[in-house]
Amino acid sequence: MEGVSKIFGGVVDVKEGNFRQLLVALDEHQTLWTEPQHEIESHFAKIGSLLGSALTRDRGLTALAHLIPQCPLDILEGKLQYYINVCAKVCNQRGHVATVPLAYDVLKQLLLKSLESSDLNKLIISNIPKLLDNVTSNADSSTRAATLEFLETAMRHYPGVTGSAKNRIEDYLYSLVDSDDASVVHRTGTCLLLLQQIRGGGQHGTLHKKTWDEYQCKLVDSIHELLGRVFEHTPETFDVDENLECLKLPALVVEDEPVDAARRIVTRLLNLICYLEKAVVGAYPVAKPFRPMKLLNVVLRGHSVSCQMMAKNSILENVALGMFLPQIQTQLLKLLDGMVLVLKSYLFPFRNLLTDLFDQCLKGTVTVDGKGRKKSYISLRTKVYGSIVVWCETVKFGSGVEEISDSLLENIVQDVAPYEPEVTLQVNASRQKLSAKAKKKLQKEQNAATALAKNHTSGSLEISKHLQSDYCNEVLCLAALRCLAKVLDAAGCFIKPVMQKLLQEKIVSLCVSVFSQLNTGAKQNLYFEPNCRQALLVALNSLIINPHHLCPPPLQYGVTMFSAAESQDPNVDVRSKAAELARGAETLLHPRKEVFYFPLEENAVKDMLAAKKKHPLNAVFFQEKEKRSMPITFEKVKTQESSEMQSESDDSPKEDEPIARVEEITIEEDQPSTVVYDLGDDETEADFNRGELQKSTAEKTVESAAIVLDSEEDNEIEVVETEQTNESKLQGTPKKPTEEPKPAAEEPSVEKLGTPKKPTQSIGDVKTPTSAQKRKPEAEEKSQQSEDVEGKRAKIAEGDDDILARVDDLVAEFVDELNEDV
Repeated sequence: MEGVSKIFGGVVDVKEGNFRQLLVALDEHQTLWTEPQHEIESHFAKIGSLLGSALTRDRGLTALAHLIPQCPLDILEGKLQYYINVCAKVCNQRGHVATVPLAYDVLKQLLLKSLESSDLNKLIISNIPKLLDNVTSNADSSTRAATLEFLETAMRHYPGVTGSAKNRIEDYLYSLVDSDDASVVHRTGTCLLLLQQIRGGGQHGTLHKKTWDEYQCKLVDSIHELLGRVFEHTPETFDVDENLECLKLPALVVEDEPVDAARRIVTRLLNLICYLEKAVVGAYPVAKPFRPMKLLNVVLRGHSVSCQMMAKNSILENVALGMFLPQIQTQLLKLLDGMVLVLKSYLFPFRNLLTDLFDQCLKGTVTVDGKGRKKSYISLRTKVYGSIVVWCETVKFGSGVEEISDSLLENIVQDVAPYEPEVTLQVNASRQKLSAKAKKKLQKEQNAATALAKNHTSGSLEISKHLQSDYCNEVLCLAALRCLAKVLDAAGCFIKPVMQKLLQEKIVSLCVSVFSQLNTGAKQNLYFEPNCRQALLVALNSLIINPHHLCPPPLQYGVTMFSAAESQDPNVDVRSKAAELARGAETLLHPRKEVFYFPLEENAVKDMLAAKKKHPLNAVFFQEKEKRSMPITFEKVKTQESSEMQSESDDSPKEDEPIARVEEITIEEDQPSTVVYDLGDDETEADFNRGELQKSTAEKTVESAAIVLDSEEDNEIEVVETEQTNESKLQGTPKKPTEEPKPAAEEPSVEKLGTPKKPTQSIGDVKTPTSAQKRKPEAEEKSQQSEDVEGKRAKIAEGDDDILARVDDLVAEFVDELNEDV
């Protein structure tokens, strides 16, 4: 849309409303950068005027951060220093607090843009130390995220410059160890990992490995120290080294109030675990020297104590710490996921520890009598299921989950089963023909049955109206179903047949119950959520494709359920997933037969090849062959006998002829040659060396090459190939050595590079220098040895392709003529 850029001045002058939305709408048309240079400079001059006033600086920085990524380099080079000075002034707490994040955003964009220009790069390098001086722990908490983003960009792209301020950056990052902001915590962990590599890696990265190993050990020791404070009043069975080397973190401020003190300890502990996770999964210049057992001990120690164990000591501080224990264990499981994703098969020796850990976590978080209400430890159990999924997806059949399959599947079935309200049926017997004694006995039995029914139901009617529901359990149900599918994929064939059969009955009956009541209007508790229904179908499909060999899969039930969900489910995602699973089940019911291959007719292939240049997909399907350059270098070898014959000749000149050197011959493979010479025959080889060989080809042949030899230092030989018709080749007759060569009617034009050439004379099909005309018959007899050598070369090259055969023939002919000259 033309003319949109003309309203740029009005956009930046807007004082109210969403200013960023106007910039995005303006950027969508991309007409600002197509204007003349003076118009673009006027726009940036307008932004500069906004930056000069404190009242309009926010809008100026916002517009500048939006325009810098596409700004022309010539404009930015002239204004970069001014922008840096304005941002440095704002970051030095001389402006409004809300303006500081905008200034750091502009600085980050300038750092990224400077990578495109060497001049900008040099200017940024000279200004980074000044910008790092503004990074202090006294800054407002609202500016931390933007400051960390700027630091991350600087350390990632300019590690050498930021290395001089390593201690200053380290102190600032350690001051954020008690932050409650999730984005600040994650960016701090990334910056701490980058901090370990800004001083260089040394020879073969040894310094990088040493630095990362020290950082890993100090983090682990710091976490153990805080775990010791959490389990201070709880007996532990886990042995920990007492000589801990921790990070130089600020002193932890613990107040007298136990709950707030527990919150501070747990917050720092969670942040350190997050830093360790970032260090494990983050990118690093060299291979990280992991210590798997040292890292696993952190996870195992955090799960060695349960909430029930901490509740035994009912002091307020211990109860407060136990309240945060599920959060600590969830964060430790995230660390375990990172280790699994990075180390993968290297954790095979520890798989028994991991499976026992999963089993222990599920058993320790079971909700007793929790049907019809929100279950306990939902976040922790959901994370346990997620960790099992990561473990099974990574190592697959080596996961070892079949060893805990009984307890694992029992927990999964409990979490995926929806709540069903209880119904008590009471049947009154007829009392017409009973005696008084019998009626009294029947009344007692009915009273006892009524009391039993009341005790069996959970709570009173008033309580059940509010609590008997699966509300908020959908997340746990979804995680359990996904875990079931991955467990079946990884170890379905290893699960006991009895357990497989029970699982099939439960999942099939659950599918029938859910999908048969979709259109009844009744809320299906857990499976009212579309994601849960979709996960239920995937679990059923996993039962079908991963059966035990002694337990047939429920294929027919699966096809029926997939078809019903595809046609009746109200959610489009569930329907599309059901259709996909139905197509997969169809291939199991009706496997595909062998594919018959019918080759195309020859005429159709020719028509297709003839029209390929006009096809729009020509560049993709029929790529042109590139020209191949084959460098060939050889030198003329003079034997002792040939040198003596040269001295005995009266007419030959005394100065040496220039040594011929073929630097490179390029042949365009437009049409392949069909010339075939049998040089194994002595007579044929002799005829070939004399230039008398008849070329008997059906359609096309290669004419003897015209070789032009320069006589200066940079000798170049250019080979030009020509084609003749079959009739002209058949009319050619051998030429005797004594006959004068006839000039060719038309000779191909050759572009010659280099110095001027001596007068040449055409002999046979090859042009030679004038000095080569004075040949002696005796020299031909002395050069027989060189001809034999070239004949052997031609025999070796007989098996090569057509292109190499042509080149070898031309080179052999050229060398032969040179030897005759000698």
